[in-house]
Amino acid sequence: MNILWIKDGKKGHEKQVKVLLDEISKNIEIKIFVEDYFISPSQRYLDVFDHATNYFMAGKENWPHLALLKYKKQDIDIVIGAGSNVYTRMVLIKKALKRDYSKNIKAISVLVPGFFQREFDIICAPNHDNHKLPNRRNVIFYNGSLAQVSDRQPDKELGFIGIGGENKHYIFDQKKILNQIEYILSLHSNMHWALYTSRRTPKELIQKIKILKNKFSNLEIAKNDIDEAIKNSAIKVVTQDSVNMVFECLSTKGDTYLFNMKFFKKNKIINLMHNLLENKQVGYVEYSKMVDGLHKMKMVNKNKHSEIFAEVEKVSFELLKRISQ
Repeated sequence: MNILWIKDGKKGHEKQVKVLLDEISKNIEIKIFVEDYFISPSQRYLDVFDHATNYFMAGKENWPHLALLKYKKQDIDIVIGAGSNVYTRMVLIKKALKRDYSKNIKAISVLVPGFFQREFDIICAPNHDNHKLPNRRNVIFYNGSLAQVSDRQPDKELGFIGIGGENKHYIFDQKKILNQIEYILSLHSNMHWALYTSRRTPKELIQKIKILKNKFSNLEIAKNDIDEAIKNSAIKVVTQDSVNMVFECLSTKGDTYLFNMKFFKKNKIINLMHNLLENKQVGYVEYSKMVDGLHKMKMVNKNKHSEIFAEVEKVSFELLKRISQ
């Protein structure tokens, strides 16, 4: 099976598509063709107006900038991608190839398209976005995000810390986060901790963490393979704004904890994290104020689930079943 993957250049989107394709490849032989389609929001709106209007309303066949010639020699079966930058492109390519080859080419969206939803044969969507899908006949739902599954036994001497940054869901209190990092390092001083930041992590917090390294020899600000670090670590502590990272941790063995963070207002992401806590699928750092500006902290392990998350396996199984129909 030949699959055309349209990439939007966003790591979080591409990672979910990749793990799904990797899982599919365990069951059937696939060949992947890649198109990098990185455009700015302003270009995207012009693209939607220009191409989509011409195709869907005027019925014109000569669309500028589609550059389909490189695919005409390839027998594409599926067009797949994630992110609002690529959805129009995917639909247009599907229709062009279908027109040229008279073949039942399928368009598969990972995450929810904001437009042309009915043009996609299958949409793989997180449960917390179900309100965006009035028509669910072509939807495969999953919990959280798609992540690589690992049943590797973690190393009891290794720990993982994942730090996000400024976001619209949680108050990213740098001092509070730093206090919790210091507490974790002190509590588990016998473990080696690999700390990973993100593109959203404030530079001033990164500098403070570097200073913290002088106090804690068991801390490493890591830049190597984050996936391997997650698989190998017995304890994983992640900021609640880092949704994909939380589910990557839950898809491996070991205990996952959430940093204590206050939210702005309840929404789908806050509810998602609360559900994990209520279902005892994650632990958390308890953080309370005492007198004289001091804080009391405690790591509460409510991670009682015995099975690792395997959402990508469930989605792959259902996807292959629908493709074969």
